[in-house]
Amino acid sequence: MKPIERIAIFIHFKKISPHAFEKKIELSNGYFSKQLKHLGSVGSDILIRIHETYTDLDILWVLTGEGQMLKEEMLQSQQIDNSILEDFTNKYTNENKKLKKLENDFDKLQTSLSDKGKIIGLYEFMLNGNPPITNTSSSVVKRMDA
Repeated sequence: MKPIERIAIFIHFKKISPHAFEKKIELSNGYFSKQLKHLGSVGSDILIRIHETYTDLDILWVLTGEGQMLKEEMLQSQQIDNSILEDFTNKYTNENKKLKKLENDFDKLQTSLSDKGKIIGLYEFMLNGNPPITNTSSSVVKRMDA
C-alpha cells in the first residue's frame, strides 16, 4: 500500500472530505483525488504540511505502514481500540481491490461490446453489401471517471 492510500484511510477514518483535507493543508482542488486515483507520490512538502496539521497522525505509518495510524498518546486519549483501526484498514483495502476488479471487468466488457459491434457490422456487410458503419460512438458506453 502506498502513502497516498494510507492518507485516504486516515481521511476516511476521520470523516473528512477530500476537499476539506485539501483546503486545510493548502492543496489545489482535486489534487488529492487525482493522486489517489493514479496512486501517485506524495511530496515531502505535502507530508510536512500533513504532519503539522494533523498532529494525531503518525507520519511514519503514512510513509512505511509500520506501527499505528494514530500516535500512541492520541490513541489513549481517544480510547480507540486497535482492532477497530485494523478492521477499518482491512475493509478499505478489500473495497479498493473490489473496485479495481470492477474497473478491469468493465474494460473487458467494453472491449467485448466493441468487438461484437464490429462482427455485426461485418455480417451486415455480407448480407446487404453495404459497408459497415464506422461510427461506434453511439453504441459505446463510457466510464464517467475516464
